[in-house]
Amino acid sequence: MSLLGRALLLWCMASCALAEPVPVRVGGYVFPPFVQVSSDGEWSGVTLDVVSELNAMQSAYRFEFVPTAAARRYGELEAGHYDMLFFENPAWGWQSEDIQSLEGAVLGRALFIARAVDGRGQEYFDVRQDKRIALFSGYHYAFAGFIADPAHLRDAHNAVLTFSQESNIQMVLRRRVDLAVVTESFLEAYLSRHPQYRSRLLVADEADQYYQHFLVMRSGAEPGLERMKAYLDRLQDSGVLARILERNGINQAQP
Repeated sequence: MSLLGRALLLWCMASCALAEPVPVRVGGYVFPPFVQVSSDGEWSGVTLDVVSELNAMQSAYRFEFVPTAAARRYGELEAGHYDMLFFENPAWGWQSEDIQSLEGAVLGRALFIARAVDGRGQEYFDVRQDKRIALFSGYHYAFAGFIADPAHLRDAHNAVLTFSQESNIQMVLRRRVDLAVVTESFLEAYLSRHPQYRSRLLVADEADQYYQHFLVMRSGAEPGLERMKAYLDRLQDSGVLARILERNGINQAQP
């Protein structure tokens, strides 16, 4: 190789080494414990922990958390406001969107809850007609055919819509609604903090839905599905993902 060729090669290598990492925006909406926000606006949760670990394990991409809202997440992904979502599910309103998805390692359940009353058993959940039910606005529920339209939920299911699973539990305890549907991971975390409420709640044996979490990515977005699978496999195989899940009160990682 000529002197000029060696110089060009060294220049290219130096340029690549100094290249800025490609930004990758990871969206997230309030979905404890995967994404949550404090009263002073500080975001935390499993998604942000995974973002941090992805940045620590490689330097080609810089993963950044971008907050969105449950109802806005479709349009904002399509518009390029962010590139992907962790701990999502393609059945939650994504059927008409131009996305790719990657099956994840975490399972979850959504559970009906009611106030515990002497003589009330599991049969209470069999009939929901004429019962008021608290739901999180923008979430998708199997009993409602995964239709998240607020007007439909209010008219067809007598729903009270909120933006807080904690509020929904409290409304059940305070007799403001008859039922609520909450994720099992949030319910267990809430009862761990407030064990005095465990005996005051009746939890349905039959779940509203069982679901598997996926990575959902806008088609054509960097780093691509194959590379993201490799990154996430490394987090899982190294035990890092299991530690993140355990730290956030989730024990459903698959081997």
